Amino acid sequence: MRVSWKAFLVSVLFFGFATAQKTLVVAVEGGIDTFDPAFSVGSTPTQTVSVNVFETLIRPKIVERTARDGTAYKTVDMEQLVGQLAGDWAFDQKDPNTVIFNLRKGVRYHSGTIFNADAVILGMRRIFESQSITTFLVGMGGVVTRADQFRRLADYTLALEMKQGNLLTLKNLTIYNSAAVDPADLRAQATPSDPWALDWFKKNMGSGTGPYLLSSYVPGDRIVLKAHPNYYLGKPKIDQVVMKIVPDPAQRALLLRTGAVDMANQVPVRELDALKKVPSLKVLSFPTTNQDRLMMNNSILPFNNKLLRKAVAYAIPYDLIVRQVYRGYARVPVGPIEDGMPTSDLTAWPYRYDPGRARTLLAEAGYPGGKGLPPIKLSIRIGNEEQEREAVIVQDALSKIGIKVTIEKLPFATFNELQQGGKLQFFIDDWISWVNDPYYHMFWNFHSKSPTNYVRFRRPEVDKIIDTYMLSRDAKARAEASRRAQKLISEDVPQVYLASPNFNVVLNKKVTGYIYFNDQLTRFFYMDREP
Repeated sequence: MRVSWKAFLVSVLFFGFATAQKTLVVAVEGGIDTFDPAFSVGSTPTQTVSVNVFETLIRPKIVERTARDGTAYKTVDMEQLVGQLAGDWAFDQKDPNTVIFNLRKGVRYHSGTIFNADAVILGMRRIFESQSITTFLVGMGGVVTRADQFRRLADYTLALEMKQGNLLTLKNLTIYNSAAVDPADLRAQATPSDPWALDWFKKNMGSGTGPYLLSSYVPGDRIVLKAHPNYYLGKPKIDQVVMKIVPDPAQRALLLRTGAVDMANQVPVRELDALKKVPSLKVLSFPTTNQDRLMMNNSILPFNNKLLRKAVAYAIPYDLIVRQVYRGYARVPVGPIEDGMPTSDLTAWPYRYDPGRARTLLAEAGYPGGKGLPPIKLSIRIGNEEQEREAVIVQDALSKIGIKVTIEKLPFATFNELQQGGKLQFFIDDWISWVNDPYYHMFWNFHSKSPTNYVRFRRPEVDKIIDTYMLSRDAKARAEASRRAQKLISEDVPQVYLASPNFNVVLNKKVTGYIYFNDQLTRFFYMDREP
């Protein structure tokens, strides 16, 4: 159903501006699939609600950076971790495998429950015993596998005893999935058959410690957050956030033009230049480590042939994709570890557009001019405009060297199921690592035991490098090993990098304070809206 922006504008006036409150209206693409932060991985609006309602012990430091065009912007640095619910933290001077967290005093959940070490430990027990997504994050490398590795030292002092002291585990703890739910909610909703109240938290927003709490949710219409008046860092400047559910990206752009909404992301790239010309709007475009990837399943014919994969890599017109698909709101990617992530090696990826070289490699692979190739199907998700256009360019480019490709458009759920099962032969996907760390990125994408190694890449030497250096605190050795791994991965070319898209946000010019986080989720606490 298309949204009536006029009707919506009336509702905004009724709900927000008719009062003296500051209201921010945001167009989002969907609703909430679960209210449980420990299990939230799919819906971006769900994740946005979670990061504003729940908090973690530590977070990355906010820093100022400069884009290639000279524009200054605020973002975060994952190499500098600062306290959030923990006022401060440090490795134990007597035990380098133990981290001490000194929790803030006076913090309460929205319900009034006191936040302390006992709340964190109960939250970690819930996370580990329910086998939530957080167990994979915190347990990366096998250094934290039990909840009792979080130990209470005092009411507001907590120790994390790791099998090997490292920074990656701490970086993973900055992700909202590690937030501890309110013990009062847990006690009230637990049952003998559901001791961790998983069913209740899936359907109900629990009490958090964050700057906002959920005011109302109308599926298919809106999500409303209201400011927590007693937030320990001070009441947020914006009193109410109305997240209006608008699935159609073109409709989100229309609502921005008319002033019916103050903010939207995931606006089609083709709309951005026109939106820049609207006097009331501004477009923020952040360079990212995001990658659109052409995925070649290394276990399925003909992509089990490394020479053929190299032929594909030389056949792709990367500059054309950046120009025509992203209209300049992207960069030509640089390889397995994208520019902007520590240790990224810009020399590791040798592949540039060279159709002559591609034809030679195709012949060397045993398919001269494409003769003898089995049917090749390029799968994409329905509804991703940029990836649909990339698929057409890829199809055309490969046809010029003799590789015939058909394009298959799949529903979101079907695509995900086939991808996760390793059943897609050739497909386009995108990836951004929320933790801006090369070993986090390489583990999920290139380790043979990773559940998200969707191309079934396997190289024992790469596995060994990841296993050896993922948790190392020797920065120099870790960087050298990362660069070695990038060259090995590039040599086998399990996937091809089509573009590194910017993250684009369109805002009313009266809105200030937006900060780009690696997870691309909006933190409303830092923002303000002029009357």
